[in-house]
Amino acid sequence: MNSKKAVITILGLIGGKDNHQKATYYFEEKKEEKKEYFNTFPLLIEKFPNDYKIVPLHTKEAKSVNEKVLQKSDITFANFEEKYFIDDDKNFTKLFNIINSAIEEYDELIIDVSHGFRHLPILMVVDLIIQNFQDTSKIKQIFFAKEIVQYKEYEIIDLKEYLDLANISFVLTTFEKNYTVASHIKSEIYKKLLKELNDFSNDLMALNIGNLKKTANELIIELDKIEEISIEKQALKLKETVQQLSNFENNDLYFYYYQLSKTLFEKNYILLSLTLLYESTVLFIVFSIEKKNNEIYKKLENHFKNKFSEKYIYQLGDLLKNLHRNFVDNNKINRNLLNEKEYLLLQNSYKSLNIQKLSKDINDKRNNLAHANSIKSFQDISQEVSKLIFQYESQIINKK
Repeated sequence: MNSKKAVITILGLIGGKDNHQKATYYFEEKKEEKKEYFNTFPLLIEKFPNDYKIVPLHTKEAKSVNEKVLQKSDITFANFEEKYFIDDDKNFTKLFNIINSAIEEYDELIIDVSHGFRHLPILMVVDLIIQNFQDTSKIKQIFFAKEIVQYKEYEIIDLKEYLDLANISFVLTTFEKNYTVASHIKSEIYKKLLKELNDFSNDLMALNIGNLKKTANELIIELDKIEEISIEKQALKLKETVQQLSNFENNDLYFYYYQLSKTLFEKNYILLSLTLLYESTVLFIVFSIEKKNNEIYKKLENHFKNKFSEKYIYQLGDLLKNLHRNFVDNNKINRNLLNEKEYLLLQNSYKSLNIQKLSKDINDKRNNLAHANSIKSFQDISQEVSKLIFQYESQIINKK
């Protein structure tokens, strides 16, 4: 099935007077191909005779003027559709509806904003930006007649690049605020950037910490490629944010989890924040026992590394967080690996941390939210989680 293509233009009032002289027009990429016209309307009709349907948005006066222009240019045109008639150019709501209707009807578009009443081309561009944050791919070009010599010479330039820039500017700004990008937003020029934004966001929202550094580095590579001055500062700011979100090499892992938990809490990702805060308490137990009982810890670490490879730390944490249980009752203990005397040494270290209740409270709150059991308001839940973060800081961070 062939795609429907159209050139949408807003007609103005230039060229209809008997004494009006033609001006020279040419496209920026073909400056050697110059030709004279009364305005861009006959130019578009001549340039796109077959593949594209010419769709003029027009007022009564603009239609009359351009019919004279076509008559003087010996061009026949009979496609002034009533649905694209503008009866009140001050009614912006109706204008947006007419523009949107024209855009939605076609699969591939070239937009001409060279003429028209002064505010109409601006409204067209604004509408393109608003409507096409989702996907600018159907807009192939946006023509604008750049004045070289007043009334005498015009260069037709393409503003599509600026539509993409507006789109990406919006994406970078919103991503920095909420770490997500709508999956339906598309841009051919920034296709790779959008992919890396999505990949990083997916890892962050899934708390896929093991892969977060990789996707962060790949995203930073794309952000470093941005040289457009209009979005360069946004790209730099987002780069700093991404580095902060993924920078755990210089910190203990439990501390990184705590920092990321706080950051996500500030963005209102309550469940993700709680999940990280709980995992941080487990990692703190692992970190503390490694320092206090290093010989026993190394034996356990080697065992779990051999058995679980890269994920060993979580399996080891699962064992150590249950040290509040008696040796005989703890079914997670491999008694060929750990004897009762060694277990008691680890247990004493665990109890000295005094975070069993804190860890349980955080985990209970997380499970309650994860299973949709809460009937409290978001504000109440947020306050409760804020208190848990404060307790965590008091019992762990401030006692470092």
